[in-house]
Order: sequence, then C-alpha cells, then structure tokens
Amino acid sequence: MAGFGKTKEMQEQLADEAAAPHARKDPFAALEAEMLVMNNQTGHTFTALVGHENTGKSAVTTAAYRIYVEKCTAEGVTPKEFWGLDFDGGLLANKSAFHSDLDGIRCWDPYVYMQEDRTAVNFPETHNRIMRILQYAVKNNENLWGLIVTGLDQYDAICINNMRIFDLGLAKDGISASDNRGIGADAKRVEFQWDWSIRKNRFHQLTTLCSGLVKRGVKVFLETHLTQSNQTDDRNLGLSGWRPAWEKTTGALVFQIIHFEREDVRNEDGVLTQQRFTATYEKSKTDASLQGQRRTLLVTEMGKKPVWYGLKELDEGIL
Repeated sequence: MAGFGKTKEMQEQLADEAAAPHARKDPFAALEAEMLVMNNQTGHTFTALVGHENTGKSAVTTAAYRIYVEKCTAEGVTPKEFWGLDFDGGLLANKSAFHSDLDGIRCWDPYVYMQEDRTAVNFPETHNRIMRILQYAVKNNENLWGLIVTGLDQYDAICINNMRIFDLGLAKDGISASDNRGIGADAKRVEFQWDWSIRKNRFHQLTTLCSGLVKRGVKVFLETHLTQSNQTDDRNLGLSGWRPAWEKTTGALVFQIIHFEREDVRNEDGVLTQQRFTATYEKSKTDASLQGQRRTLLVTEMGKKPVWYGLKELDEGIL
C-alpha cells in the first residue's frame, strides 16, 4: 500500500523519541541536536550590589536602564523591560521619584499577605510566588533588559522563617520563629548543619533561576545590605566588622560584587558640607581591570545642585 512504509517509519521514529534515552536507537541524538544549535554565549552581568541603606545601589541600575531606553528610542528600537523583585520597596520608590515615565520598569511585590492571623506575611505562599515570578521571567527572557532583587536580606529571612516554621516545625508563625532558640514543637535550637541546609536550598532556588536568566543574556542584580560580623574571612569582602546579609556562599556565584559607600565631609566646625557616594569593585570575574576600582556615583553639596555620575561600566553596557 502506498505510503504504508513511510507511516510505519514515522511511527517507529515517534516510538524511539518517546523511549527512555538509554533505550533509543541513538541515545545521544538529542544531545547532538542540542549541540548543533549551541553557541556557548552567556550574559556577563550577574552583579551583587552590597552596602548600607541609601548608598545608591538600586539607583545605578535604573539610571543605566534610562540610558538604554533613550538609546533605543533614538534608534527606533522597542526597548526591553527591567523587572524587580522589590522586597524593600526601594525600586518602586526610586522609579516613582526619578523614572515615573519609564513604563518598562516593572516592580513586582513578592509578598503574599495574610488576612486572618497575627503575622502579616504568608511565608510558604510568598516563597511560591517568588518562584513563579522568576520562572515567568525566564520564560520571557527575550523581552527583559534586566532583573533586580532588592533587599535580598529580606528574602533570606523568608527562607529562614519557612525553615523554622514549616520544614522543621520549630515555631508556629513568623513571630515565634524570630526567637533564635527555635521555640515550638520541641523547643530546640536550630543547631545542625543539615537543618541550615534546608534554608540554603530554599535560598538558592532564587539564585539558580537568576543564573538561568544571565545565561539567556539578561542582566541580573542582587541588592543586599550589610550586617555586623566578627568574621575575618573573604565573605567580609575586606570590610572590617561587616559582611553582606545573604546566604554565605552567594558571593561565589555572582560575577561581580560592588560595595557602595557614602562619605560625609564636614568643615572644621563639624558641619556637614558634602556627601560623596562611591562604588568599589570588590570582585570582577569577567573583567580583571575593574578589580579594586572605585567610581564616584553622586556628589551632594550644601547650597548646590547634586551631581550624578552613575556607574560608568553599567551605563555603557560593558559590565
């Protein structure tokens, strides 16, 4: 019968594709097909922005995005969007104050709020929402210029609360979970490394999805504050008494770590006359020439208009 052989061949091909990889006629066919379209190119901007409050961390990203949008507009190209998981509200405040005309800045509220409880946040559903937003970002990567996570330390707190309340049963809600003795089901402290690995696993679900975005050419920024520390190892980034407020292995995952500072300048009478905002490259995996380099971002002086310089490498798209 005409066409019978071809139909049988197609059925065999479909059956082979449906079989487990080791059971196929050529178990490496799928890998060979993947290799043919592999270009081994990746994004270079996977940046940690660390520093105390009000040091310009989020501001450098929105300023750079504005420059990108203006360039696209001048060239007649539709600009991509800039998304934010805005834990501390800093991105939304920055957009409202300085970039309200940029519709491409999308500020996602990561929290799921409670309606009937003594705590404000539904921790497990908040974690699920964060995952859904990031998965949605990966799906829409071709439409994204960048993504920023503001207040990464607040995300870490969500992971710790979920660990204490739901994974280990050491607390009944976020209030009792804040007691580091772990008051709850068995009144024990969280003292074992394998307990903390639960929090680590939750935390790095976020960084894994962010890494997936970087591989697809999206700029990713992890913004966090500093917390006091007595440690003297590399996790302190050379900052005496301070370290980034995140899970301790995070610094090894990013390509760049930039430390933001604000210097107060006073006259001989002790009166504040100037504030200078700077950013120092504490890690630069993709450009060794930036290692240790410091940039002036903003200078404010009493009686004068502020002067904004921004972060040169990010503004020029070479970070």
